[in-house]
Amino acid sequence: MIGRRPIFAAVVATAATGLQAAAQAPARIGWLSVSEHPFVADFRDRLRELGFVEGKNLVIEYRYAQGNAALLPGLVEELVAANVALIVASGSTSVEAAAAASRNLPVVFVTSDPIVTGQTLNLARPGGFVTGVSTMSVDIAAKKVALLREAVPKLARLALANDGSPGGARQCEGMTAAAKQLGLESKVFTMDEPAGFAPGFEAIAAQGWQAVAAVSSPLLTASARAIASLTVKLRLPALFDTPAFVRAGALMSYGPDLRAVFRRQAEMTARIARGAKPADVPVEQAAAFVFAFNQTTAKAFGLSLSLPVMASVDELVE
Repeated sequence: MIGRRPIFAAVVATAATGLQAAAQAPARIGWLSVSEHPFVADFRDRLRELGFVEGKNLVIEYRYAQGNAALLPGLVEELVAANVALIVASGSTSVEAAAAASRNLPVVFVTSDPIVTGQTLNLARPGGFVTGVSTMSVDIAAKKVALLREAVPKLARLALANDGSPGGARQCEGMTAAAKQLGLESKVFTMDEPAGFAPGFEAIAAQGWQAVAAVSSPLLTASARAIASLTVKLRLPALFDTPAFVRAGALMSYGPDLRAVFRRQAEMTARIARGAKPADVPVEQAAAFVFAFNQTTAKAFGLSLSLPVMASVDELVE
């Protein structure tokens, strides 16, 4: 397994010693996501390294919509009522809900493209009360389609798995355009709740789509193991955004190192908890990406990668 590359070109140094005063009340932050989140541990670990320890000088109010985005505005209201000092949100639906209903509380996001989805107009000077990290998922949409075409050389019909979010819609637009340029037919299948995952992928297979590319999505990632198993069972070559799917059996993934992204989000959260204004904290972009490939699944599907493409694999699952 090849080691991952560093994700950011530069990281602003943040002091890792205590809070401003021992007698000060614990920092209280809200954590908002549409589903149970696989990277919250990385976020907490980095906060701990920076001196913010749950149960000691930090309280995190967790709110999950259990796959139902319609619940997010109400969960934001709960966080406001809990007197959090800021809200940490991931995924475009969560970020949108937090920014719209948080009564100008600082919001630190992880989302696909904060300019495209309207969270900010300027990355270097975000202004307002919202800042965070962009995963660049819209920008890499074409690359994901190209990689899947490399793995499935006879690919003619490509299904796109969408989560129903604003960010997912923009990613699908990018992948649709990329598929058209490569002469591929494509169709979007929206799966906006966990109950729709099995029927959605079964429909893709039943309708004869030869492969599937999925949007980057906390909703999908929360069910990575179950979704990956579905693609293996249905013999669907599939590309996702994080190696968690590949380790569970899916063919391949391409996307930012999300563990590093959420550690960086924790660093930005610590800065704001210590008094920095979100307007003065530039939005950052993922600068390096992880390409994972499951060799066992590829052999079972009768697929392979060319030597030049295989040389670019960061994580090989055998």
